[in-house]
Amino acid sequence: MAITIYKRGKFWWLTGYDAAGNRVHESTGVTGEDEAEHIRIAREKEGLDLKLLGPKATFTFDQAAVAYITAGRDQKFLAPLIREFGHLRISQMTGTMVRTAARKLYPDAAYTTWNRQVITPVRAIVNMSADAGHCPPVKIKGFKAKDPGVRRSTRPARRAVDRAYIDAFRAACANRHLGVMFLFMYVTGARLGDAIKLKPGDLDLPNRLVTFRDMKNGEDGEGDLTAELVYELQQLEPKGGLVFGYPSRHGYLYKEIKATCARAGIPYLGTHQPGRHSFGTEMIVRSKVDIATTAEKGRWKSKRLLMETYVHPDESGVIEKVFGKKEPKGTKRGTRGHTTRIKKTA
Repeated sequence: MAITIYKRGKFWWLTGYDAAGNRVHESTGVTGEDEAEHIRIAREKEGLDLKLLGPKATFTFDQAAVAYITAGRDQKFLAPLIREFGHLRISQMTGTMVRTAARKLYPDAAYTTWNRQVITPVRAIVNMSADAGHCPPVKIKGFKAKDPGVRRSTRPARRAVDRAYIDAFRAACANRHLGVMFLFMYVTGARLGDAIKLKPGDLDLPNRLVTFRDMKNGEDGEGDLTAELVYELQQLEPKGGLVFGYPSRHGYLYKEIKATCARAGIPYLGTHQPGRHSFGTEMIVRSKVDIATTAEKGRWKSKRLLMETYVHPDESGVIEKVFGKKEPKGTKRGTRGHTTRIKKTA
């Protein structure tokens, strides 16, 4: 029995069997007969394709996205991608198609945004289903700075801060919880997402320890607390069952951080740079802690990622320190760079 349409209430419905032998009984969601007929024809074609090509060739991006979401993966940039690719079969997708979509969805963005918000999530969605054998793989190249027609990022270069930045920020905080949270991220190398979901039970203040639940890699982790940080945390009253009282990283939190930076007269650097980036630089560059220990204390799985992304060199005066002529003891330098030998008195 082929698929037919019939009216039920104000909507037209599909009923029957498709070419693959699957039972069909569903609403078209439309009230016009012509629209319903178009949907019926498309539904029959879908069944015929399934019969002729097989499920792997007809697996859609929507199906892959559902599998990705069900697996608990990051959904941050998915909504516009699902709207863009709709019921498109993954077997029909190409890298060019995805890169064109990136330009269309974010026409004024830098190429780094295209990679982060389109290329990377589409790759992840497709690769997960391809790995499971549901669809064929798709090769999707990312954008590069030298590609024609791309814009470079206008975001400031990543940098690390020192304790003076954290102290200036805390002094300008209207909310003490925010100031302690910034100190916490700086001392522990915690991501903002891991910090805001901390509950009082995750803190072991007598032993100066904190447990991070379900981190970015899906695992739990442990961090060390300083005596100063233990004292600061003891003074905080939890809000809404959370140590720092912020139910989400979105909304007013970033506005509050920007306003605090403005009052303090310091540049706004978000949270990752004053926290995780600065932790890595403070440990390795400024305090000469070995890479293995830093990776362990900061909960990095990859030492290479730590060194390439999270450690920033302190280059101020480095050439002078290494190659500059060393003055003999008892010599002081004048204001114009001249040296004077200090005579010892009897």
